[in-house]
Amino acid sequence: MIHIGEIDYLNTYPIYYYLKKNISDNPEINFLEFVPGTPAFLNRELQCGNVDISPSSSFYYILNYESSYIFSDLSISSKERVKSIYLFSPIPIEDFKDDETIYITPETLTSLNLLKVLLAEIYKLDLAKLNFITLPPNDRLELDLKFSGNEIHGGSFLHIGNNALKFKRYISEDYFAYDLADLWYKFTGYPFAFALFIMRKNSYNADKGEFDILHKYLIASKEKAVSGFKEVAVSILGRDKYKFISYEELMDYWTECLSFDFGEKEIEGFNIYSDLLYKNKLIPSIPTLNFV
Repeated sequence: MIHIGEIDYLNTYPIYYYLKKNISDNPEINFLEFVPGTPAFLNRELQCGNVDISPSSSFYYILNYESSYIFSDLSISSKERVKSIYLFSPIPIEDFKDDETIYITPETLTSLNLLKVLLAEIYKLDLAKLNFITLPPNDRLELDLKFSGNEIHGGSFLHIGNNALKFKRYISEDYFAYDLADLWYKFTGYPFAFALFIMRKNSYNADKGEFDILHKYLIASKEKAVSGFKEVAVSILGRDKYKFISYEELMDYWTECLSFDFGEKEIEGFNIYSDLLYKNKLIPSIPTLNFV
């Protein structure tokens, strides 16, 4: 049995929609058990061995590459803008001071460190003086929010995933909203890989055959997703959980903002991110990409 993490965000939903359809049609892949959660939760579960593979934070891989493998041709990346990773602020980012306080969702790891890189490289802020305060999570490292519109007040804060999409709808017009992928693309000219399909080396080495089958089906699910977004959208938009987004907004998000590839451009963006993390002393070493 392979325990596979499933990020409970719209950005991964198309791949998992078709993966689960494939499972129901193909008995050879009935060895999967899905573990849903936020990126931070799945990072933790991957680290401690409760999950064998997950579309987890690229920053997690950078810190744990020596004990990890990754699948080729798969990622959760932006094209230019991403629309689900936002820094919200009552003042322009150009007016940030070195002692600025920024509240961070507990669900993120990669985006927090992307924000640090952008603040240091573009806006020349001193990371040692900035105050990054993580908001309190529940026991699954989720941020519980109701989104009545009345809770959004004061301070700068970073949100990701479905919550970021919701905040963008409810945020006051007085707030500035900065799409981190858009800032990254304008700075580097490359897409940003937020998540890679990361597996524990020990898990892969124990079940290579099953992991190779899973890789084949994930690639097939990715290919079906990019040609079948309309079917996926119809399957979820009737649910209360997704009433914060319209069909048109969802299709724009999936088709114009996201890439599920990990090709030449995504790899170059990942390498630039790694180099800048190292330059700013946020990681101890430059990772290698350990594909299987």
